[in-house]
Amino acid sequence: MSDTNTSDNEWKQRELGALWRRSGKSQKYLSGYIKLGDELEEREVRLIVFTNKYKSENEKAPDFVIYESTPMEQSSKNETSASSQSPSSAKSESVEEDEELAELLK
Repeated sequence: MSDTNTSDNEWKQRELGALWRRSGKSQKYLSGYIKLGDELEEREVRLIVFTNKYKSENEKAPDFVIYESTPMEQSSKNETSASSQSPSSAKSESVEEDEELAELLK
């Protein structure tokens, strides 16, 4: 096996998740997931990351703030239909929820 393949495999094993750049109505943000747990009980936690709007007030403040992205409140009927959706439609709904959250936190 070449050094490149070994290096790629090491990085893949160390990967914790991924983030994507998104554009909301009033700001840009990151949306993605991290994997928590071990190989036996691994779960994905959805995240949303915003720039810290209070950074200018305190130079020691973090540049970004990370929140767990939780689904917006839905009726029990919507929850039932969401569980039967295809993964791609569930992902697009998650992006819409992230954009709604971005608007609420601005």
